[in-house]
Amino acid sequence: AAQEMASQVMHNAGRAIRRGAGEISVYVQANPYSVTLMSFLGGCWLILASILWLLNPLNMTDPLIYILAIYQLFFGLLIVAIDGPNDRLPDFVRSRIINFTALLQSRVVRIFFYLFIACQQASQKGTWFFTTLAGWYFAAVAIGYTLVYMSSPQVASNSARESLTGPAGAH
Repeated sequence: AAQEMASQVMHNAGRAIRRGAGEISVYVQANPYSVTLMSFLGGCWLILASILWLLNPLNMTDPLIYILAIYQLFFGLLIVAIDGPNDRLPDFVRSRIINFTALLQSRVVRIFFYLFIACQQASQKGTWFFTTLAGWYFAAVAIGYTLVYMSSPQVASNSARESLTGPAGAH
């Protein structure tokens, strides 16, 4: 009886997880800009964490880790530049961002970029909870981009272009 009850509980839990995952997938597909917002917020988080890490004089003892923090800051700035409110940027700044981030206009490359940041964040020592949380957050962003890409590659491609250039006809 106990085994049957445990089996029923596991079956119901599995069904609830599948239903929840399906609802998240439908939401992300219907609202690809929510993934862009997640990415933008993650970039802001990366910038803040990097600046705080770089300003701590105790962290200057390991030059390679310090250089890694500079790269994290750069990646955070890159994410904010790509997924931020570019319609408020002057045209010459927007065109430089487009030229500088041409590689990240592909959704597949962006998925791997976010997975790289997720792994890089989660593999750091020290502030384990904070970096692990950041790693899982960027993994969620990568999954969100994957869901958008898999649901409609054309929509994902247009969304990537619009995140850099603004909505069609906005110029």
